[in-house]
Amino acid sequence: MKKNLFAVIISVLILGSGCATSTLKWIPAQPGEKSSSGNKVVWDLEAVNNGIYLFYCIPIVCGHTWRPNRFDYQFFLHWINEKHALRLLNCRNKALKVDDVEDVAVVYKSNGWPGLGIIWSRSFMARGKAVKKSQK
Repeated sequence: MKKNLFAVIISVLILGSGCATSTLKWIPAQPGEKSSSGNKVVWDLEAVNNGIYLFYCIPIVCGHTWRPNRFDYQFFLHWINEKHALRLLNCRNKALKVDDVEDVAVVYKSNGWPGLGIIWSRSFMARGKAVKKSQK
């Protein structure tokens, strides 16, 4: 009985919260904007990925970093890290007609009860500039 109740609570938290998603937004850059390396900025990017964890460290579900904005999930994989933040920022390079993403900054957040926390929400927000590389 207790196992079933725990499974129902976990399912409601995961499915009802909408907290395990990945999103990518692109905003047109300001005219004449350049990256720190001098390349032309085409888009300003903002990527967010959220996940639900058990005891802060055991991943239950995270947003899919190859398929943002689709409510696509990955179970039992830790995708709240810098490698996957870069993957999420770069996943639409071909569609956005850009060569690379530069000037990346990543911020991490987590919510839970220290000491008693069984279920934790962890996330990152990454920002970057999608650039067209200069022809030399």
